[in-house]
Amino acid sequence: MKTESLYYEQSHLDELDVSILAVEHHEGRPALVLDRTILYPEGGGQGADHGWINGVPVLDVQLIEDEIYHFVSDSAGLAPGPARLKLDRKRRQDLSTQHTAQHLLSATIVRLAGAPTVSMHLGDRFNTIDVDTQNLYQEDLALIEEAAQNIIREDYAIITHLCPPEDLHSFPLRKKPPEGECQIRIVEIDGYDYSPCGGLHLPSTGPIGALAILGAEKYKGMLRLSFIAGHRVLREYRMLRDIAGDAGRLLKVPQEELAPAVASLVEKTGLQDKTILILKEKLAQFEACQILQEQGHSALLAKVFADRSMDDTLRVGRALQKETEQFILVASMPELKVALLSSRKDVDLRPVCKTLLEGSGGTGGGGPTYFQGAFSSREAMNKFIQGVQSHEYFN
Repeated sequence: MKTESLYYEQSHLDELDVSILAVEHHEGRPALVLDRTILYPEGGGQGADHGWINGVPVLDVQLIEDEIYHFVSDSAGLAPGPARLKLDRKRRQDLSTQHTAQHLLSATIVRLAGAPTVSMHLGDRFNTIDVDTQNLYQEDLALIEEAAQNIIREDYAIITHLCPPEDLHSFPLRKKPPEGECQIRIVEIDGYDYSPCGGLHLPSTGPIGALAILGAEKYKGMLRLSFIAGHRVLREYRMLRDIAGDAGRLLKVPQEELAPAVASLVEKTGLQDKTILILKEKLAQFEACQILQEQGHSALLAKVFADRSMDDTLRVGRALQKETEQFILVASMPELKVALLSSRKDVDLRPVCKTLLEGSGGTGGGGPTYFQGAFSSREAMNKFIQGVQSHEYFN
């Protein structure tokens, strides 16, 4: 029941009359087995074609144990018999463009920098290749990008060779071919690159249109390059243009002055953050004094904040800890967190707090003079607080 694959020899076809041989569920998904197909299954680093069969979306195509499965959104209206299969040409064109661009980019890096591509990934938004070097700098990437663009402009032909293993020596392959194959598919960029590959490609480099390297980062002793090609370059440009335009209008500067304007804003924001932190510390000290005045006679000072983060709540607790040897309980109602503190060296908050925490269903921990708990509800947090307030250890 092996499916005849036509995606190599008749890659120009957008539609095809087929027969549904079986309607199955494979790995929990509805799937069809056809007598023949123009949809390429995921492989060779390239994503699967999408399409439609009798109007039902084909969401994935996989080659599993020598059988091609067409995974559909819903198989309820499909049955064995004649059907019409249609290719999502826009997706095919994009995937073929990205894959052809990857061959071109990897070949150009080998030629200009002597660094082979170790692995690659073709994504829905951008693609990556991992290159066996860490010594490509911005000026190197610009030269590589320009050299690849020249090959695109000159519209080199893409040629496919089917080669038995014993004849591989006649091709200067950029990477090792797979082992155990009786026939190897070699994709050639007209004298520029030869690579064993089972994916789909453009007929020549011209239709790539444009190739852009988006960035580089060190990764596992190599360099990971992000890149895009074809219509994705225009899409990325439009997005960046709109972002730069919006940023320029917000900062009231022309786009070419965005970098210094952002640097100045970051510096000002840093100064503002420091000022805010100083003011928060002063506010915490003031509130600590108020709590001492109101509850100074108690062995346990307790304050629940209805609108404070735990960070701001703890500032008050720390300020109290510096001023008194009394036990301190502070809580943040929005975050459902409680902290107990003490400045005394002869106490250990853990035994009592752990028991009360377990009894109220909270989680947390700490040391002898600091313990924090977190709760899933106000009721659980209030139960813990009431347990602390009534326990003889804190009175």
